Amino acid sequence: MVELNSIKKNKISLEDYNYKQDIENRLLLAQFTPNDLAVLEEILFSSIKIPVRKLAKSVDLDEDEVLQILQKISKTDLFTFEGDSIVVDKEMRKYFEAQVLKFDPDFKPGMEFLQGLLRKAPIHVLPTWYSIPRTSNNIFDSLVEKYFFTPHIFQRYLSELNFPDKILSGIVHDVYNSPELKVYASDVIEKYGISHEQFEHYMLLLEFHFACCLGYEKLGGEWKEIVSPLHEWREYSLFLQKTEATPIPSTDKIVRMRSQDFAYVQDLSAILSLAKKSPLPLTQDKNDRWLPSKTALHALAPKIEDFEENSPEFENHIDKLITKLRQLKLADIVDNRLYALEGANDFLDMRPENRAHFLHRHPLNRLISNHIPADLITDRNLREAEKSILRVLNSGWVYVDDFIAGLTVPLSEDSIIMLKRQGKTWKYSLPAYSEEELALIKATVLEWLFEIGVTASGKHNGKDVFCVTSFGQSLFGR
Repeated sequence: MVELNSIKKNKISLEDYNYKQDIENRLLLAQFTPNDLAVLEEILFSSIKIPVRKLAKSVDLDEDEVLQILQKISKTDLFTFEGDSIVVDKEMRKYFEAQVLKFDPDFKPGMEFLQGLLRKAPIHVLPTWYSIPRTSNNIFDSLVEKYFFTPHIFQRYLSELNFPDKILSGIVHDVYNSPELKVYASDVIEKYGISHEQFEHYMLLLEFHFACCLGYEKLGGEWKEIVSPLHEWREYSLFLQKTEATPIPSTDKIVRMRSQDFAYVQDLSAILSLAKKSPLPLTQDKNDRWLPSKTALHALAPKIEDFEENSPEFENHIDKLITKLRQLKLADIVDNRLYALEGANDFLDMRPENRAHFLHRHPLNRLISNHIPADLITDRNLREAEKSILRVLNSGWVYVDDFIAGLTVPLSEDSIIMLKRQGKTWKYSLPAYSEEELALIKATVLEWLFEIGVTASGKHNGKDVFCVTSFGQSLFGR
């Protein structure tokens, strides 16, 4: 018995149905010429009984040539000869109607293809093959939910497949690592030194494991077998490829917003150190900003780099730093003075990296923003938005707009990527974000993660850019 067990405990046994006949039919189809295909299609879409002469006239071929083609196709038991006519078997016609679709230039080996594939196996063995409840009202819906519902679910399933045959694993690796996520059957056969029959056997196993599918592509007037992932997964994967943010090749012209990776924690430390020595006198201006005296601001200016001392940006930054210190319970305002609290000493004794960890893990720390709705700034949304940098973790400096184009952060129902039926086809829905959600993601990457030294931002040719710092790579690359 041919049986493969994955870590998921799938038990695909080809001998549960007449797979050998299936392989013979596949081998025949792989040898088809355009004329062979034309005759087969005419048979499939004509009446049950067809005179050979009429068939030859319909496909515009000589009767002798059509007879030669019919002799080749007759091995499939699709029809029998009856005098000068052929009589088509209804069940085999259904089988070949599904197979001939693979020759259509618009053929997509996706979920509809998969449904047809599963009909080959007796329905009672499918719960055993895929470990789904035998009481399921709809086996296919159960499979969609278990294996395909989201890209994350399907990717996890693929990563846990464990084929004992290295050739099977090799084919999957080759397909999923090819530029267009497809390889030619002839290349697979040559690379692994297998026969065409062995190749078709491997393909059946891979199809029933949802790992790869077989299709046809016309090149130079000939049909070539190609191997690819399921169409819906391939389309999603190609989307990720096309929206991958391209690293900026020359970084000489990048102007960083802050010169140091840990600039923010150093700024917090500067104010906290000053308040620890002596409470800072504060005044609240007409914009409700808390600002130290001019003397204190003058003392802080050399320690807080990248700002001009008397600029509005500097004053805004100081006010936000004071707000953050109060949020973290490291300092507080009493009688218009900023006092360092008990936790200040521990914070100041830490190295910059540990201060960054402290900020990131602090239960009271929040993203401060006046233009993002408060109900959107939740711990869950922040953590999901943080994960967005994984796509550019080792990319160096990239344009913010390029990064935004490839976002796959699940913040709401509209941005959750899931497999959906669209008429007769299926598709992984791509995320759609509101302006507020985009603002949250940008603020998470350029402000929230900047504060803990994970990202650095700047300008390049007038465009916003950012990168993940070495600290960020170590923190999120685990």
